[in-house]
This record gives sequence, C-alpha cells and structure tokens, in this order.
Amino acid sequence: MVPAVGRMVMPILETSEGEIFQDTTEIIDALEQMHPERPAIPSTPKQQVVAHLFELFGDEGLLRSAMHYRWNFPDDNDDFISLEFGRFMNPVADDTLAKELAAPSKAKMSGYLPALGITEATIPTIETSYLELLSALNEHFLKYPYILGGRPTIADYGLIGPLYAHLARDPAPSHIMKTKANRVWRWVERMNAVGDDMPEFPNMKNDLIPNDEIPDTLIPVMKIIAKDHLPELKTLCSFIDSHIESNPDLASGSPIITDSNARALGGFNVEIRGQGFDLIARHYSIWMLQRLIDAASMHTGREKTEIENLFKNTGLLDILSLSTKRRIKRENYKEVWA
Repeated sequence: MVPAVGRMVMPILETSEGEIFQDTTEIIDALEQMHPERPAIPSTPKQQVVAHLFELFGDEGLLRSAMHYRWNFPDDNDDFISLEFGRFMNPVADDTLAKELAAPSKAKMSGYLPALGITEATIPTIETSYLELLSALNEHFLKYPYILGGRPTIADYGLIGPLYAHLARDPAPSHIMKTKANRVWRWVERMNAVGDDMPEFPNMKNDLIPNDEIPDTLIPVMKIIAKDHLPELKTLCSFIDSHIESNPDLASGSPIITDSNARALGGFNVEIRGQGFDLIARHYSIWMLQRLIDAASMHTGREKTEIENLFKNTGLLDILSLSTKRRIKRENYKEVWA
C-alpha cells in the first residue's frame, strides 16, 4: 500500500480487481458505484444535501470534540488507548510491550491539540457544544433509528467516525454518552450491528423518510452545526482565498502542501460561541465542503427554493454559497489545486 499510495495512511481499500482507493469518502463513493442497490447517498434533493451536510460535519466538525475527549482525560482513557494502540501494532503484545509500542503514536497525536484549537481557554466551549449536540441527537434517535429514517446514509457514516471510534469507545466520553445520551449510544450499537437492529421501531420501514421530508428533530442539530462549524468554514474559505491571491502562480495539479514537513498552509483565528480559536487551515475541509455545494447546485426551481428555505431556517443558508477562488481536488491520493 505504501508504494502505491506514496505514504503511510489509513484507510485504504484494494478491490478484487486491483483498484486502490484511499480516504473514507472516496471509498464510499467507489462502493456506491459498485453496489447501487442500497445507496448511501439519498436521491431526493433536500435529503441529499442534508446528508452531505452531516457527512461534512461528522468528518470535520466533530474533530475537536473527539480529540479533546480522547486526550484530555488520561486518568480514565490512558490504559485503554495505550493497549488499543499497542495491540494494533502487535496483537499478541503483553500490556507492558503494548504500552511501549503505543507511546510514540500517542505523543504525536496528542501533540496536535493546540493546532486544533484545543486549549484550557477553549475547552469549556468545546464541552458545551458537544453536550448540546448529544442532547439534540438523543431527541432525534427517540423518533428515528438513523438520521434520515429507517436505513443509514452518508449522514450516519459521517457521524459514526468520531462518535464511535473516539466518543463511544474511549472510557471517559463513553460514560458521558451512555449516561447523558443513551439513545445516541444505541445508534452507535445499531451502526455496528449486522442487520438493522432497530426493535425499538417495529413499524419503521427499512427506507428513508418519504417525500424528501427532513424530520423536525433534525432542525436543532442543524442549528448547532450552524453555530459551531459554519464560522470556521467561512473563515477557512477566506484564509484559502488570501493564500491563492498571494500565490497567483499555483499550477493546476500541484499539491496544496508543498513542504513535506508541513501539515497546513498556515493558521487563522475564528470566534465560535464568543470564544476565540486559533486553528490550522485544514484544506481537506474545503474538499469536503465542495461535495455539499456541488450537491446543492444540482437543483433548480422549487427544489432549490426548498433547500434554501430549510438552510435559512436553521442558520445555514450561507454555507450554500461558500467557495474558494480555486477548487481543490484529490489526485493520486492527495489534495491538489484544480
């Protein structure tokens, strides 16, 4: 995999035909083409755009919560994380060896917290935001087994990454989820089950909510996304545009990051819930945002109006017009300028 992709990175899928796909989103897109019989991407306008919104938010917007609750609760989490990391590298390692193997990776990953805006000053805002999200999702999962009805979509797949791997498995946030948002915990179980696992919903059809409806229980969740992630996306787009203006000779197909030792183009400050955050410019977020914008721009007339009204009523209308002066695409397993 490393010679094929050019770096050590996960996840990677190699098909039986020898095709290689890297990045969760591109893997899902490929599987959508291979197995169209139970699509993960809704076909109706509002549900399709909302699904992409949740895909974006789960993939990028929950990163701070996931990393905070993983690395800032060592008394509860450290043994579990050390043994998980260590045994991933050597499945038969005893506890002592597993912890030794895990130490370098733990130090590297926990060292990213300041770059993600996770500091003593910002932690109260991060926790308030996350607990509000849990509460809103908990109310939704009282009525529906998945985000858009009786089967999962990319909305669920976007959320399950952080809500399972970090926030439902690591001991400290797992306890929070189980005690403060038990129905979110059930959704995590359901997402990992073979089959639909929704006995709480005996009359629920194994399909999306009909007539392209968006349930009222998602409105509070979308308002939280508007409050907590939209300001970052707006400021990130402005930062990327400034970089493009300062570098007019950027060649199409050239990598976004040319310095092999760098992980971002730079940093910016944004205010979220009245709290300032110093963040690195995660250009991958722009690539994910483009998926949402592209989905929304496919629709015209009444369909477009209904999408805009929904996003306006949840404080998200501005996200539909966000863009940068140059698009970002993925080519040869990395982000490049279009």
